[in-house]
Amino acid sequence: MPTTPALVSALRELGDRPAVVADGRAISGIGLLLGVSPPGGLPRALAQRVAEHAALAPSAARAAEQRLRYWAGVLGPPPIRHTLLHPVTDLAVDLALATLLAGGTVHCGDPEQPPEDQLAAVAANRTTHLSLPSALLWRLSRLPGPAARDVNLDALRLVLHVGPEPRQEDVYAAVDALGAVLAHVRAPDSNAEAADRRLRAATDAATAAAWKHSIGITAEQVREFGTHLDRAVLHALLLTLQQAGVLTDPERGHPEAELLATAMVTPAQRPRVSRWLDALARHGLITRHDGGAQGAVYRGGPGLTAAEVRETWRPVVETWADGLGPAAALDRVRRGALRLPRLISGEEPPRPATAPVRRAAARGYLATALGTLVRGTAEAHAGPAPLRVLELALDLDGAETVVARALAARPRPDAEHHVTPDGGRYDVVVAGATRPPEDEVPALVRLLAPGGRLLLLAPTAEHLDLLITGDPQAATARPAEHWQTALTAAGCPTVRALPEDGHLMGLLGQRLFVARVD
Repeated sequence: MPTTPALVSALRELGDRPAVVADGRAISGIGLLLGVSPPGGLPRALAQRVAEHAALAPSAARAAEQRLRYWAGVLGPPPIRHTLLHPVTDLAVDLALATLLAGGTVHCGDPEQPPEDQLAAVAANRTTHLSLPSALLWRLSRLPGPAARDVNLDALRLVLHVGPEPRQEDVYAAVDALGAVLAHVRAPDSNAEAADRRLRAATDAATAAAWKHSIGITAEQVREFGTHLDRAVLHALLLTLQQAGVLTDPERGHPEAELLATAMVTPAQRPRVSRWLDALARHGLITRHDGGAQGAVYRGGPGLTAAEVRETWRPVVETWADGLGPAAALDRVRRGALRLPRLISGEEPPRPATAPVRRAAARGYLATALGTLVRGTAEAHAGPAPLRVLELALDLDGAETVVARALAARPRPDAEHHVTPDGGRYDVVVAGATRPPEDEVPALVRLLAPGGRLLLLAPTAEHLDLLITGDPQAATARPAEHWQTALTAAGCPTVRALPEDGHLMGLLGQRLFVARVD
């Protein structure tokens, strides 16, 4: 069977009766099986777990059913009207599924509501079972007398609270206030399975938040822009060299040293022009031959004119202006192309390096996904020490404060934002790749504390415009598989990439890798 048989049977047995009630909306058992997703964090996570059972292997399905039967045994016999006042946790989802397995109804409460409203909702729902964090239970049990006496809790049979070992006086106060049996569940320790689920949930939330930035853009448009941009860049590079008197004759070869000297390229710009030659040869605009002891020999192609090169930029501008990104990002590349003759000869100093132009098109998606991940991690942090976040070499075309804004969205005195390493380990490292994966990844992973997360923005496709406006020493882009392999080899057992494979934003050649260390 593709899903847990007992759970499917229980939901079918519920039929059109309410299975999950959230924010005043009831979803039936059949509705859950059909994929109806209730609103809110915990209800949505519950619906997702029901759907995920369809993909479980038989052995995994049996393990999941055994776990749910255990919690169903803790809840006891029906009737069960179970109110959960939990944030999204694996245990909360298990308790909800166990309720459904036992034929009960799940009421998803709001753990952020005032305690008085929470207690009133428990009474109004005729709740028989209440699950919540221990700290919240102690707040409910300390409500002023009238607030507690004005609600009817005579249906309440069991209160399941999750947290550290309770004090006896807190237990007495809760029993006295709620009049129900209390059962304590020690907060579950982190494990690989739970950590993976949390990582998946975090990246799913980031994807959901960022999807709007791909509205109005098509994969065909992105591909066309990339093709036109690369062609215009390569022609601009070749024209610059031909104007300097080289690579104009397909029959004449130039050793690299001779070519650089003839074009009067300054020593500072020779690495850049060497990369030009490599790109022009790889893309077929010039040819490269083995020159033996003198190294590579390059032969040119048909001569280009300035008018021909200007014309190659026209389709670039047209496809870019059709909603891909801001005009300023593309204008920097076009103006940079015009300055190349003066740049390589030393007549004009180099301008500050900029990010690839296609990142400007991906900026909204990447910044939203990254902010969601950082903010969600900060909000979920419950450790005794502050959450330590390190941000390194992150360049999102002026969005370098994405991390700072995410941490400041809800002021949290227990989150520290660092922009330089201080010799310690970090819970979260956010970085932009500046080196090849085999060099970049291990160095970043060493900065993480056990259980920490790495959020790595890396180029996964060649960005030829960087030959004009980028750092001439910048690392060459590598396919996503290379980054994932390097992350796994460095001790990250779980790696997810945003956007996911097949998403049109991935065609822009930038990926955000989300990885955890054990």
